[in-house]
Amino acid sequence: MTSVMLKDIKVELNERTILNRINMELVEGKVTTIIGPNGCGKSTMLKTISRIISAKEGGVYINDMDIRQMKSKDVAKKVGILSQKNRLQYDVKVRDLVSFSRYPHLKRFQSLKPDDYKIIDWALKETGAIEFDERMMSELSGGQAQRVWISLLLAQGADVLLLDEPTTYLDIHHQLETLNIVKRLNEQTKQTVVMVLHDINHAIKYSDHLIIMDQGEIIESGHPTDVLTNDILNNVFNINGKITIDPLTGKPILADYDLFCQTVKEVQHGS
Repeated sequence: MTSVMLKDIKVELNERTILNRINMELVEGKVTTIIGPNGCGKSTMLKTISRIISAKEGGVYINDMDIRQMKSKDVAKKVGILSQKNRLQYDVKVRDLVSFSRYPHLKRFQSLKPDDYKIIDWALKETGAIEFDERMMSELSGGQAQRVWISLLLAQGADVLLLDEPTTYLDIHHQLETLNIVKRLNEQTKQTVVMVLHDINHAIKYSDHLIIMDQGEIIESGHPTDVLTNDILNNVFNINGKITIDPLTGKPILADYDLFCQTVKEVQHGS
């Protein structure tokens, strides 16, 4: 297994603090979801873990090694990230796109080996993308394309998978399809998964662990039953919510919600 720790992380962009003194350790082999208001630093957290963004202070450690001291290929073998917006500079066949993820495992000028092709086939089959692996990416629907991107992440073979809003732009059917794939694969492979989601009920249903962020800081973290409270909904999301317990899962459900009445009163008073 691969352990990932963030120690006293501070990230600044355009002279604005995005992450402020973050300390945490990823829960190995489980699904963790980060939730919080827009602009609170969720995506920046994932990009910092994957070394896309460098911290101004503090460090990210993979198996006790500072990520800044690691080679890019070694980082890619341990941590893979699925970005919120995946864009291609040119059209490409599905199977060829997924094959790109194997290059961190190859030596310079080395071609794909039989074992690499087996991994690519496995990844495509696990997500159901094998049925259109010979098609071009431009020919796919949003849900199909997302399956391909998840296949690419799987084929990369990293122990830690970071998914930044993997359900964005998908209808409810394909949202659930994507999250079911992620959860099932986590249960099978025991890879550590960290997602950013906006839908609170999706975060609860598909996660073993929740991290709640606000204004660049971690407000609460733990099992959904322990951290999702009315106070959190009021203070972090500015909403009033009716929380009930699902008798089948034992997890909380946000059954109903509305704007936090105090916020509405302040707006009316201010006007």
